[in-house]
Amino acid sequence: MSDGGTTGGPRLLEERRGEVAVLSISNPSKRNALHPEILLGLEASLGRLATEGVRAIVLRGEGHAIFSSGYDIGAIRGGSGEEASRHPLGRAMRAVEEFPYPVLALVFGGAWGAAVELLAACDLRFAENRARFAVPAGKLSVVYDAEGIARLASRSSRTLVAELLLTARPVPAERAHDLGLLNGLHPAEDLESHVLSLASEIASLAPRTLRSTKAMLGLLASRGAFTADEVARFTDARNEALGSADFAEGQAAFAAKRAPRFSGR
Repeated sequence: MSDGGTTGGPRLLEERRGEVAVLSISNPSKRNALHPEILLGLEASLGRLATEGVRAIVLRGEGHAIFSSGYDIGAIRGGSGEEASRHPLGRAMRAVEEFPYPVLALVFGGAWGAAVELLAACDLRFAENRARFAVPAGKLSVVYDAEGIARLASRSSRTLVAELLLTARPVPAERAHDLGLLNGLHPAEDLESHVLSLASEIASLAPRTLRSTKAMLGLLASRGAFTADEVARFTDARNEALGSADFAEGQAAFAAKRAPRFSGR
């Protein structure tokens, strides 16, 4: 497992498994807190991996105790909305959302504060049955970022956002699943193998389908509808896919009852 050449302190660890990359938040002395160095490392890694043939990302916390305890409190600063958009957290979440292929979150223990928002930026989210999730902004006199509220609400539900922010109480995994934050729950001993297996399966699917579907879902999450230009763009993408070598391969594999071997062409 690589950490990009750094040792010690907060860092992002990277492991390649074929077309899947596993990125681990590592800050053990602070329960995997989101230090700016980790977030900037996540942005950089995703930008690089997008050019290296990776078709699925698994994002997790190092170890099996917790995904992340949230943003490093000692690094919290104020600022305008424009400054917030350049903040390491905002840049990392934007990198997750703009990565062309699916990003899967693997959650042991749970997630607190900004880590819940980072989870919401992922495309698919899975947790162990005992995980808990909390956004204790009210205990710190923090007014939550408006874009963060919108992201959480669009990717889970307003009901969950209200419960997290207005009570500051931890929400158990089952309720987080029921309210839309999680795609699935698994016993701790099965979680890692399930998510890694699913990521590998996703990475074997047609790249055009993955890219276009993620792009469409991202636009719907942010605006709730497509513009006429976007409809035209995705229609062009659909027509190009129907004329692609991968579509011909999919048809041939279906007829031969074998797994398709997609090339991205």
